Amino acid sequence: MRTPSYMISWVLAGAVCWPLAGWAAPVAKVGTWVLEQEELDKSLASKFYELREARLQEMITEHLLTKEAKASNVNASELLEKADANIVPPTKEEVAKFIAANRSRLPNEGVGVEDQVQNYMLDKRRENARELYLQGLWAKHGVEIFLQQPRVSVTVPSDLARGKVDAPITLVEFSDFECPYCRRAQQSLKAVEKAYGDKVRFVFRHYPLPFHEKAPKASEAAQCAADQGKFWPFHDALFADGASLELADLKKLAGSLGLNQATFDGCLDGGRQAERVAKDSAEGKQLGITGTPTFFVNGIRLVGAVPLEKFQSVIDAELKAKK
Repeated sequence: MRTPSYMISWVLAGAVCWPLAGWAAPVAKVGTWVLEQEELDKSLASKFYELREARLQEMITEHLLTKEAKASNVNASELLEKADANIVPPTKEEVAKFIAANRSRLPNEGVGVEDQVQNYMLDKRRENARELYLQGLWAKHGVEIFLQQPRVSVTVPSDLARGKVDAPITLVEFSDFECPYCRRAQQSLKAVEKAYGDKVRFVFRHYPLPFHEKAPKASEAAQCAADQGKFWPFHDALFADGASLELADLKKLAGSLGLNQATFDGCLDGGRQAERVAKDSAEGKQLGITGTPTFFVNGIRLVGAVPLEKFQSVIDAELKAKK
């Protein structure tokens, strides 16, 4: 369902979202469970920011195009058409190469497939050309953005943290050991650690998704390993390519890392850490997390397999602010 235009206007104007401090009003009730508006708004904080950010960029672009068009004595659409002037249509060889590389994702060979692919490739080239033009326009006019990302308070459990307690940056990861995007994100986290060293404290929080059947037990196993001081080696092994999350393999991994096997097996079989994993997940839901991985850099939310550059932009801004 699309967000009504009047709601977007309220959000962008900052007239909605945040109740007065200490104010609570129930918006739903199921038995003894009551959902308050403050908690609902807190879970939507990142969505409000995304709406603001997207509309902000649109408005800046509209202003720049109007300004540039007036200076050139043309209209905005003509400016964008000029950006298309040097686009070279894809050749038959390029189209054939694209079809061969993407055969499994394309319809069976038939009339019009080549034309459809050629039009698709041409549209992408037009899109890229216009994006480059707009980037140049932003750079030319020295656009500055002052919109602040919402910052939330996230609990930092000491048993799943590594790095200096007084590090200027705390990076909290809500993750799922069965999630391929969480595995992919580990490379970026290693790059962050290499780039910033002891300036960043890393914290892990469990957030097994409901459709990943093996993830909850894998989180419990990692927490059982934490009881014996081996959380991070266990964590790294679970995120390694080809790692198995079968119960027998989790126990085998514990043995290979030198954990006390009987203690580990008793912890895992007895579900001793299930409550801890559930507690992490509950806080994640309160923070409005709907997918993994979700990161909080000093409380600023980043979602997905975030590349190093995105982490750097937030971390550098935080370090600069602290100076």
